Amino acid sequence: MTLIGWGQPVESHDGGVPADVARVLARALTSVARVTFPSSSVHAVATSAWSPLDGDLTRAIAGKGVAGRVVAKLRGAPTDVALLSTLRPETAMRLFDDAGFPWWLQGQVALLSEREAPPPDIDHDTVLALLADEWTKHAASLGPVGVVAVLRPGVDGDVAGLLSLTDAFDRSVLAALERETQLAGFDWALAPESVFPLG
Repeated sequence: MTLIGWGQPVESHDGGVPADVARVLARALTSVARVTFPSSSVHAVATSAWSPLDGDLTRAIAGKGVAGRVVAKLRGAPTDVALLSTLRPETAMRLFDDAGFPWWLQGQVALLSEREAPPPDIDHDTVLALLADEWTKHAASLGPVGVVAVLRPGVDGDVAGLLSLTDAFDRSVLAALERETQLAGFDWALAPESVFPLG
């Protein structure tokens, strides 16, 4: 697990990812991976099969059967979820600012797969499991569907947790983050977990 954090000269009291940080994260992630995440903005147009949408791909996944939908509703979870899959940083930025899947309330997840690969074939239950507290247990089993890492928000969305399924992918993400951070004119450092403000 790699924690990704950021600081600003003026501390903000709002949770979430500042726009300039979101741009760096989105450029770094899409430079090394396909990024797939729940999106409320494509819900109305998503179908049950992966379909093109403005240079990206979208798909709707529903809970299994009537019983599954009822259980999801009782838990306050969405009964169906639209996924957005992209190689474009401007689309990937949307994962940090989606009211239906709020990053700042730890209500979002991003699945990273190889850039050349199709979007991962995951179901509704898997998405809900990745949004739950014990998400790392479920993330570790996603290699067979093409997932190489999972990104989740930390407390108030002020940090991100990246669970890479291989050391090589973890190194490629760190290199991309360092490159994009420096290109944006920000300072970059590898630091121990103790320096992160985890609430």
